[in-house]
Amino acid sequence: MSRNNYAFIDGQNLDKSIKELGWILDYKKFKVFLESNFFIIKAFYFIGYIPENQKLYKDLRNSGFTLSLRKPVKDTFGNIRANVDSNLITHTLMKIDSYNKAVIVAGDSDYYCLAKYLLRRNKLKQILIPSSSKCPKIFRQYKNFRNYISYLDRQKEVLQK
Repeated sequence: MSRNNYAFIDGQNLDKSIKELGWILDYKKFKVFLESNFFIIKAFYFIGYIPENQKLYKDLRNSGFTLSLRKPVKDTFGNIRANVDSNLITHTLMKIDSYNKAVIVAGDSDYYCLAKYLLRRNKLKQILIPSSSKCPKIFRQYKNFRNYISYLDRQKEVLQK
């Protein structure tokens, strides 16, 4: 059993998805969940940097996450976007020789190619999707992912604050 696994978390996607479900994620419980269920020894949390969110960043660090902060920009509609996808993908590939297996935590199809690549290299442990009702169709259709997808909303009682 592989005990040198890393988690790569799209924090923007995770937080937004959980809030849309109407509950709050307890970061300490989430870190323990990753460690005990997937043998995670390092968990990288990718999120936009907004100066007003210092308490959130401190809570994440205190819970054991390694933060990767990206400066956000405003889109054409005035929404703040950090677009951490490229950072997460690059970091996962740069660290590939440092871990046995990767857990990807995100609920959108942006990581499909990364997950497929990790699966082919025997480096994929799990894809954790925040909401079972919003699982991207592309993940459900690829039969090789069937045993690699789990849903965080089904762990609400364990993970909520």
